Amino acid sequence: MDVELRHLRAFEVLAQELNFTRAAARLHLTQQALSAQVRDLEKRVGVPLFERTTRNVALTDAGRTLLRHTPGILLSVGQALAETREAATGGRASLVVGLRGVSGVELVTAVVRAFRAEHAEVDVALRNVDFKDASAGLAAGETDVALAWLPVPEGLEVVPLLEDRRLAVLPADHPLAAEAEVGAADLADEPFVWIDEMDARVRDYWTLADYRVGRPARVGARISGFEDAWEAVRAGLAVAASPAMMLTRLPGPDLVTRPVRGLPPAVLGVCRRAHDDRPLVTAFIDAARAAAAR
Repeated sequence: MDVELRHLRAFEVLAQELNFTRAAARLHLTQQALSAQVRDLEKRVGVPLFERTTRNVALTDAGRTLLRHTPGILLSVGQALAETREAATGGRASLVVGLRGVSGVELVTAVVRAFRAEHAEVDVALRNVDFKDASAGLAAGETDVALAWLPVPEGLEVVPLLEDRRLAVLPADHPLAAEAEVGAADLADEPFVWIDEMDARVRDYWTLADYRVGRPARVGARISGFEDAWEAVRAGLAVAASPAMMLTRLPGPDLVTRPVRGLPPAVLGVCRRAHDDRPLVTAFIDAARAAAAR
């Protein structure tokens, strides 16, 4: 059986979205190309993985079985690529740290300084990762360890470092801006900033899916990162929910923030691929724990 990584990636995204339009957008494919990849995978595996109707897409029992294994397979490839890159350094120790959505967070600087204080011989590279990559480069093997807001995709191990309250980000003339505090369910009914390519579980968290009780999200503006988000909110196209520490430099008086009643805090964590016990990765996580404790 000759199954390619592109087949598994397409399968995983469609299994998360259960919608060909959204899955194709995340994969930067046409719906026809995605359908062809899924059919090809089913042919190679020898069983149907999805039940399709004109309205719904659902996993079969076989599909659910494959989905349990897919994140580990893809991450193991990322691990192999990371170790290959490490072997190519000619013995010079190096560590690539992924940063996702944490620009300006003081703890990030403290963590990197703490690691460098103990491992001055290591070449440390910091890589800001596109917001749509919820694994912060770990899944593709582009980073060795990462600092990111949770949740993260399955197959990653996470050590929580700090909590920060999530605030509603609103245009100044929005009706909810007149309130001192907004309800989570009220905010969840508003049109949100939206990233098509993001892991579905992660996107659900940031668009407050748990507070819509089965209702679909309203897409106000499709974005790629924080700066796009604030422009979309300023224009009145959408709202957002963000950790408070990411909002200290919001530009202009036309954006306001409000506490959200009943919304648990965001959690910043240090992440690695499951079972990646390389000494430098472990040392970085230890440094992150120590810096957070201080």
